[in-house]
Amino acid sequence: MGLDRKLAVIVGILFLTSTVAFSMGSSFIKSYFNPGNLDKTPLINGVLLEIYCGIAVAGIGILMFPILKKFNRNLALGYAIFRMIECVTIIIGGIYLLSLLKLMWNYESIIFTFTGLGGLIFSYLLYQSKLIPRYLSVLGIIGYAMLLLGVLLNIWGFVDLNTSTGMLLYLPGGLFELFLPLWFFVKGFNPSAIASKSEKLLIVRT
Repeated sequence: MGLDRKLAVIVGILFLTSTVAFSMGSSFIKSYFNPGNLDKTPLINGVLLEIYCGIAVAGIGILMFPILKKFNRNLALGYAIFRMIECVTIIIGGIYLLSLLKLMWNYESIIFTFTGLGGLIFSYLLYQSKLIPRYLSVLGIIGYAMLLLGVLLNIWGFVDLNTSTGMLLYLPGGLFELFLPLWFFVKGFNPSAIASKSEKLLIVRT
């Protein structure tokens, strides 16, 4: 297995586990706030799962940077920065929650804003580079755009993202974050796209 193939598998694992970890962590945290619940175990487990998610998404940004920078260095750097900010926000939110036993104002909306902005950059770079099929990149662009729309509607009070209607805004992005890891596990990055770009960069440098 080549280096790029191993990288694709690792990124796929981080994508899949980060999504599951945040979903489970959020569920545990919300269960702690149920009336009459005095057990802090779900709260602690939820915060730890969300912090893992933060570390994982930062790892995705860092690991993808060497490949994505071949196609657009500034956007690749922007993606990595958004993912690291997302990680820091999750950690701060977790510390705040454990210290004061209450959620930060619009905690998930803040996180999802950075998720959406970073995701749009990531999906665009995947579309531009042809590292994966373009129909999958388009799904990512649609998914993260809908996520950002949902965040705005939630902040303005038009939609509650925790309702069935609000959850529909998560659907395209959720499908992308499911299908992308599966693609990485089975196919990895498009080797011809990487080889073609590497050759062009070599010609420019010489």
